[in-house]
Amino acid sequence: MTSILSKFALKNMKTNRVMLVPFILSSSIMLSLFYIMRSLVSNDYVIHRHKDLPMVINFGTLIVAIFTFMFIIYANRYLVKRRSKEFALYSILGLETRHIRKIIFIEEFITFLVIGILSLLEGHVFGKLSFLGLNKIMKDVNVKLMNYTFSYESALYLFMFTVIIFIAVYIISCWNIRAVSPMQLLAQQKAGQKESKSKFIISLLGVLLLAGGYYLALASDGTLNSLKNFFVAVVMVIGATYFLFVSFSIWILKLLKKRESYYKTKNFLSISGMLYRMKANGMGLASIAVMSTSVIVTIGSTMSIYSGIEGVVNSKLARDYSISYEDSIPASMSNDEILKIEKSMTDLVKSTVTDKSDIKGLYTKRSSLVPMLKSGSTLDILQKTKSGKKPSGLPVYGLIETLDSYNRSKGKNISLEDNQVLMTSNNKRIMDYDHFKIADKNYRVIRGESDSGSEYAIDAYHIVVKDYKTMVDINKYYSVNNYKIDTNIEALWNLDKNSSEARNESAYTKTLKSVASRNNMDVLTKVDVREIGYNFNGGFLFIGILIGIMFLVGTVLVTYYKQLTEGYEDRANYQIMKKVGLPDDMIKKTASSQIIWMLFIPLFVAVVHTAVASKVLNGLLGLFGVWSYGILVKNLLIVTLVFLVFYLVVFKITSNIYYKIVN
Repeated sequence: MTSILSKFALKNMKTNRVMLVPFILSSSIMLSLFYIMRSLVSNDYVIHRHKDLPMVINFGTLIVAIFTFMFIIYANRYLVKRRSKEFALYSILGLETRHIRKIIFIEEFITFLVIGILSLLEGHVFGKLSFLGLNKIMKDVNVKLMNYTFSYESALYLFMFTVIIFIAVYIISCWNIRAVSPMQLLAQQKAGQKESKSKFIISLLGVLLLAGGYYLALASDGTLNSLKNFFVAVVMVIGATYFLFVSFSIWILKLLKKRESYYKTKNFLSISGMLYRMKANGMGLASIAVMSTSVIVTIGSTMSIYSGIEGVVNSKLARDYSISYEDSIPASMSNDEILKIEKSMTDLVKSTVTDKSDIKGLYTKRSSLVPMLKSGSTLDILQKTKSGKKPSGLPVYGLIETLDSYNRSKGKNISLEDNQVLMTSNNKRIMDYDHFKIADKNYRVIRGESDSGSEYAIDAYHIVVKDYKTMVDINKYYSVNNYKIDTNIEALWNLDKNSSEARNESAYTKTLKSVASRNNMDVLTKVDVREIGYNFNGGFLFIGILIGIMFLVGTVLVTYYKQLTEGYEDRANYQIMKKVGLPDDMIKKTASSQIIWMLFIPLFVAVVHTAVASKVLNGLLGLFGVWSYGILVKNLLIVTLVFLVFYLVVFKITSNIYYKIVN
């Protein structure tokens, strides 16, 4: 009996190859992405050269695993539904449910065996390319292809994950054919998506969820609020998209049916056809819209994170090198004592080079980092209320710097009055007043260059005060609850590009760190900051590209299956329209217009979702030091245009398949 069932299974797989091959290819691509990420996490070169990267990749691996599992389950449900007629015939021929289950087991075992082998081969081959691409993104020029080896651990993870999906798919497939009659199975294949009896309630819920999600996205102000609102808004908008596609669109089309103009030939065919398609494929269209949005948002955001690295580096360090004391300077220290410390620091810097004239742009900087609470134009003390509740207002950082160090860093000669401060911010939206109350004193604001503070993950002000005494007063005012704010002193400089030290930068940095360590000082270089930035932000770009590919594969397969379903269903409908005397030209014209609508509705929704999400995304990018809304919009537009071209190509190919089936 087993051999007969095996023959049935193999014949079925051959017969259903039009549906099965895309399923195998898309599933293997998604699982290969899982293998690639796991192999990079366990790669010795990545672990030792890019220590922060495995944490980022692990986050991406989790997202890929969850979506891959959900998507394969979703796609398999479509395959099982399309085969309901086949299973019904088996029942009529006398096969019992247990026999059908064995056939399904053999088919899915072979399918997932092929998927597993393909995903492992694809994962290892494309893993090598991904490894080189990842290190290229992170500006690592020393990497070699031999540094990427086959990962047995990752292969084991892939095997276990594939087995888990196989078991889940098999259980769901068996559940779908459980003890039902052949007539019910036949009805399953022809049954479209069930129309809800409470369309108005679901439509209203969809509108409310969409309005709520859009409000959270547009009303988010500041990084912390954006972080808090983003995930809630995403869930609300996804839910609203599905509700509106499966209910609101049908409700609108039914309202159009009640108009007298509906009974005109053109309107009758268009509206009734659209109504039928929305009933049958509302969930599929919603899925395409959600995944299209995910592709654009994911890749566009991570591109913006990557493109903002140099801005963060330059904001963090105004010069190529910096030294600072390990311990901050207490407020009780006099200005004369601090001048002595600054002189000792500049002397140390000059001692690290053969020719002192090779030191360029050397200056000392006095600054402090003050946590504040923005309430209107007042920067209050940030502390919990007596009831323990979060205080009302926007938590911000204030980077306080003295005017003389600011002038030296910029090469300017700005002067300030006692009641003036020079202010900039990494977030233009919080520079909303010409006067600010700082440390219980009113100051008139002179706006400076917006090139500071982008390295901070939350909203921050760069506040330049007239002198050191003003800085100390501010530090004392905001020092509460045993939290003391002290002054940090740095020395920053560049090297002459033609100097021997600049030509052998690694040796110079090593010497500098050795000298600084003996004097209880820390060293920070632009090379170090840049390396950290490319490791972390470059890792997010890499993850964004892989996750974008995953959503892209999902979009392609859902589009393909949607066209396939419509083709099989419309074939019978077109024959009926021909029999009632409708001209072929009118039938084709009506079908084409409906297909075009089906093409652009999900894309239009995705673009609107992306446009609304751009504000909250801009706030989230502040976590990575990217505060330019223009950079985000530019990257989102680029990704949208590229995706549009790709989407049109996919739709053209799948439409040709549709027309072949219909004809």
